[in-house]
Parts: sequence; C-alpha cells; structure tokens
Amino acid sequence: KILTIKPKKLYIFQDGPKIGFNEKDKILYSKTTQLIKRIIASNKNTSFVFKRFTKNVGQRFIAKMVLDETFKQEKKIIFLEDDTFPDISFFKYCSLMLKKYQSNESIYHISGCNLYSGLTQKKISKQNIFLSKYPHFWGWATWKSKWKKLYNPNINDWQKYKFKFLDKHMDSANERRFFKFYISRNSQKKHIGWDIPWIYKLILNNKKTIVPNFNLIKNVGYKYDPSGKGAKKFRELKLNKFINFDKIPKEIEHNYSYDDFLRKNFYLRENIFILVYRKLKKIFNEIF
Repeated sequence: KILTIKPKKLYIFQDGPKIGFNEKDKILYSKTTQLIKRIIASNKNTSFVFKRFTKNVGQRFIAKMVLDETFKQEKKIIFLEDDTFPDISFFKYCSLMLKKYQSNESIYHISGCNLYSGLTQKKISKQNIFLSKYPHFWGWATWKSKWKKLYNPNINDWQKYKFKFLDKHMDSANERRFFKFYISRNSQKKHIGWDIPWIYKLILNNKKTIVPNFNLIKNVGYKYDPSGKGAKKFRELKLNKFINFDKIPKEIEHNYSYDDFLRKNFYLRENIFILVYRKLKKIFNEIF
C-alpha cells in the first residue's frame, strides 16, 4: 500500500532477532529480511534507508531508536508499523495535516485511526477532522521538534506529576484506574510499550491529536501471532476514504463525544469487584 503512492523516500527498520527465537522464528525473520531487500531492489524510483538492528531493541526503546535515526534527516514523519493497513487517502491526509498545523503548538499528534467510525461506520462530527485528547498509533504522524520536546521512553517524573495527571486530566474512575495502572507499570519498567510515555506526556501537557472523521487505518496483526493485545471489538475495523480535502476547517473543534466514546470503550479499567461479580454471574447463569 505504501509503494502505490511512489514515495520519494522510505525508511524501513527491522528489529534484531530475539535471543529466544526458535527455528520457526528464525525462518520467518529471514523471510522478512529477504522480502524487504526484494522490495528495495525492485523499486528504483524510491530512495530507501534500511536499518536492520543486529541486537533486539525491543518494544520499549524501538520508537526512540527509529525516530532518532529518521529525524537526523527529516523534520516530519508518517509512521506505520508492520501490522497496520491504511487506506490510500491516509498519506495525503497526513501530509496535509503535517504542513497545515506544523506551527500550532497545541497539536502534537496526527492520527489516521478513528475507532468510532471504524466500528460503527458512522460519523461522530460534522467536520471532517477534529481534535481529541487521546493519540492513536495505528498509522500516525508527527514533527521532529514536537517529538524531541516531549518524548522520553523512560517515565522519570511520574511521582512528581502523578496526582496532577490523575486529578486534572482524568474524567472517570475507570479512566483514572487505566492510566494509573499502565503509567505506573511503565515507569517501573514492568510494562514495555513505547507508546505509554508519549500518551502520558501529551495528556499531561494538554497537547491534542488530530483525528479524521473517517477511519483510515485497520490493524491486521491480530490474526498472525500478535505481540500486542487489545479489545476484540476493534480488531475488525472498517476502512473509509478521506474526502473533501478542500474543506478542512479553519478552526478545529475538540470533539468531546469522541473522547467520551474512547473513555467508555478503550481507555478504561473496571473495578476488580465488578469484574468478579460479572464472572460469577455468568458462571451461575450457565449452570442454572
């Protein structure tokens, strides 16, 4: 899908093999390497930068390694992981947003994913783009200056800002429980996700994400030994095409309805007693 737009420059990164690779893993890793090399050899009009790490960097530091390398040459990026599949309009949408909002200091992240649209096939806004409190990572874009200003894979200030973050920026008990759990574990190096530090810094500093009113990304990795896990209902998102590029609003509205949808369906961690009650009720109903 990336190659259909004939990009002038494409950076490809392959993490190093894990120490615990079995024979099947080694074969798949080798096939991936050969696939990348064949793509590079057969697309002469694209300038490729292929970085293959000799040792396994892992999920915690991979984003910093990749973007540190890319930002040596570039001032803005469009970022796709190996298990994300975009609609072709995703690239034009990201390029336009990167150009239009580069100097806007309240916007730090551009998302191609709209979970509401992908799940329901309905629009949640009258505008074709809007702002959200939450960044998505199934196809996204950002700027070097903004990434460098806030991103650190190690959360070193959680104890300092924990109560400010939870009291000022959380809007429900389940959301508070979700972020307290994951940010605490990430700061203690018990959670390896590279994205948690970025989400934390954006919300803490009140930096917004641009979201399209049409879902432009789906995750196809869940069918093939996924390393990430997520809500099952978001594993079969529908793709749409971004339209009306000439009707980008001058003033982007913050869509609180979309934030509320995510808070109730994605960024939540329910009380353990409620979960146990539901489980026991289900078992009881199955027996009787």
